[in-house]
Amino acid sequence: MSNISITTLEVFPPEIFLEIFSYMNGYDNYKAFYGLNHRLSTLILTYGMKYIDLSKITVNESRKMISTINCSNVNSLILSDEYYDEQIDRILDNNCFPLKSMVSLNALTLDSIGLYTMYTIAHQHFQLDNLKSLIISFRSNLCAEKVSNMYRVVLYHFSSRFKSLKYLFLSASKDKEIICHNELLSLNDSLLSKNISSTVQHLFLHNIRTNDIENILSRFPKLQYLSANVRLNRHITDYPLSLNLITCHLKVPLYTLELLVNLLKQCPNLEELTLSFIPINYDDLNSYEWEDLIEKYLLKLKQFILYIIPFENEMDIAQALIKDDFLQNQFWLDRKTKIEIIDGESIDNDDMETKIMIKFSI
Repeated sequence: MSNISITTLEVFPPEIFLEIFSYMNGYDNYKAFYGLNHRLSTLILTYGMKYIDLSKITVNESRKMISTINCSNVNSLILSDEYYDEQIDRILDNNCFPLKSMVSLNALTLDSIGLYTMYTIAHQHFQLDNLKSLIISFRSNLCAEKVSNMYRVVLYHFSSRFKSLKYLFLSASKDKEIICHNELLSLNDSLLSKNISSTVQHLFLHNIRTNDIENILSRFPKLQYLSANVRLNRHITDYPLSLNLITCHLKVPLYTLELLVNLLKQCPNLEELTLSFIPINYDDLNSYEWEDLIEKYLLKLKQFILYIIPFENEMDIAQALIKDDFLQNQFWLDRKTKIEIIDGESIDNDDMETKIMIKFSI
């Protein structure tokens, strides 16, 4: 009879398990290996809980795992209210607040969070000194005023307590669920205080219109990447100088080119600029004025993308005007500028409007 060799998981060296764990959600590691034997349980608690996604896990199962593991080993945590209502609120309640123990946390995502839950978390006294990435998406943008106030709380107060934060993403979703008609939510002056962040380098404001871009530029002096929907102030002509800003993606609806120039001339080191622009009149499509902006203030620009969103039923007129103007200007011809109509479904954003794209890369 031939000898039969049987290989079991227990004979694998720790390095094999570490490699397996690196590809798996910490919760899946916990369910698959914890409790099988002492060695595997120890490996899971020490090395298998770096990345934890609880977005689709019930509250009871999540709490059971959190009460078992060593939270200080967690590097990344994702919580969500999308699949289980109030998951974030119930996991991060006052009696059991695991974030205080997650001293090694590098990345935190709070998905589909309600405004009152975010308000409650913002009042919690805790610090995450190693946190580098913070992603927060609100459940709806239908309560525009309260979403706007809460985004300011997160932007200027909540995020400032994280001394290593480099990546900040705030989003208001476009679904139809109405949120937070809750009279308990009120924002006091201390929460809206504008603290300077010396660390944030990447800031994304998705589906949130901001009317205080000047404060963002002054409060985040090390900002390198900015993506936002901005409302420019006609009375502000002197924006803060932003020498570190390299990449900028802005949607600026219904404004004149002059207001854009006031902002962009303070960003002399821009290398990549994407604008989604709704002109007040077609004089703002003058190729020589856009050339003047780039030649005077954006000398380091390597990529320029301008989405022009014409007024309703004026797409053909706008396209003809732009082609006649830009394609007769040597500045744009030298850069092999492309001009084409872009369907909203063919670009990587939530804007379904058809637009004219003007683009060059050097």
